[in-house]
Amino acid sequence: MKMIRKAIVIAACLMAAGAANAQLGGLGSMLAGAKSPVSGGDIGADVGTFVAKSAALGELAGQSVTAINAAFASDQEIEGKRAKLADIKKITDPAEKAAKFAELYKSEQAAAQTLLDSGEMEKRIGSLSSDKKKMIGQALLNFGIGGLQAVDLTKTGQSLIAKASANPLSLPKLIPVKDSLPVLGKVVTDSGSFLIGVLKVAKGANIAVQPATASSKAADFTF
Repeated sequence: MKMIRKAIVIAACLMAAGAANAQLGGLGSMLAGAKSPVSGGDIGADVGTFVAKSAALGELAGQSVTAINAAFASDQEIEGKRAKLADIKKITDPAEKAAKFAELYKSEQAAAQTLLDSGEMEKRIGSLSSDKKKMIGQALLNFGIGGLQAVDLTKTGQSLIAKASANPLSLPKLIPVKDSLPVLGKVVTDSGSFLIGVLKVAKGANIAVQPATASSKAADFTF
């Protein structure tokens, strides 16, 4: 019974991520023909790959929204953000590090959403320095790349569930997949709402934003 309950919880989480995926429209269709990365071998190896990619995505998304907020922050606030990022990057335990980046993403995205919804972002973005405008453009590119990756990883998670259904004994191995899904689903959802809103504001300030595609490389920048 415990195994059945675990299977139900994992499947429900993947269904929620899949529903968020549908909000992306174009992003999802770009990856519709992608071949599933799930192999026919040991599911444990596929789960390990999924978790590693999810952790990298959490880091990319967390740094992207932090950079957007940093563009509007005071020097003291920027130093605080730098210190927080540095502390997270020092963590050696992969699960703890991923959890900290997930927390960072949620808090920084909420702050950026408030800035956007209040109209402050649109009001202030035009007066930013050229360097900060460039950083916003790069952060938006990276966030877009993260959105594409989130769609792809959602499909991978669904493939893992389908594979595990043929062997119930492998279901406990999918717990890390379930644990990775909350931030994954949020990035998918935010890519269909928050990202579009910030892109509109950025373009209104004549900020160049490179379109994200499946072959795009993340921009390397600091703040």
